[in-house]
Amino acid sequence: MMGEIKDTMNKAMDALAGTGGKMSAAMTTGADGFVQNAAIGDLYEITAARMALARARSAEVRTMAANMIKDHTTSTHHLMAALEMRETPELSPLPAEPDARRATMLKHLDEAQDEAFDTTYLDQQVLAHEETVSLMRSYASGGDNAQLRSYAAGTLPVVERHLARVKELRGQI
Repeated sequence: MMGEIKDTMNKAMDALAGTGGKMSAAMTTGADGFVQNAAIGDLYEITAARMALARARSAEVRTMAANMIKDHTTSTHHLMAALEMRETPELSPLPAEPDARRATMLKHLDEAQDEAFDTTYLDQQVLAHEETVSLMRSYASGGDNAQLRSYAAGTLPVVERHLARVKELRGQI
C-alpha cells in the first residue's frame, strides 16, 4: 500500500515537473540553452532506457527502450557535429549528467515498484518527449544558430515518432 502511494506521488511530481519543462522548452531560442536542454534530454533518455532494459516486464517496452538508446545516442552525436560547425563562439560544455529535475525523474523510475515500472517508464517518456518536441519545434523555428536550427528540424520527426510510439504502448499497457 505504501509503495503504491509513493508511486502515485512520484508520478504526480513528475507530471508537474514535465509541464514546467515543456513550457520552458517552448521558450528556448538561445543556442546555449538549447544545447544544454537537448543534451540533458538525451542523457535522461539513455539512462531511463537502460533502466527499462533491465526492469521492464513487457518485451515491447524493452524493444522501445533499446531503440531509445540507439536514437538518442545518434542524436547526441549529431548535436556534437552541429556544435563543431557552429557560428556562435563558445557555448557551455555538454553536461555529463542530468539536471536535478531529470535526476529526480530517474530516481522515481528507480523507486517504482516492479508491477508499476512499465507504466511509470511510459508516463515519463510521454512527458520527456512532449518536452523535447516543444524544444526542437521552438528552436527549429526561432533559434539563433543555423546549424543548431538544422539539427532541431532534423531531430524533430524522430522525437515525434518516439512520442507516438510511447503513447501507443501506454494505451496498451
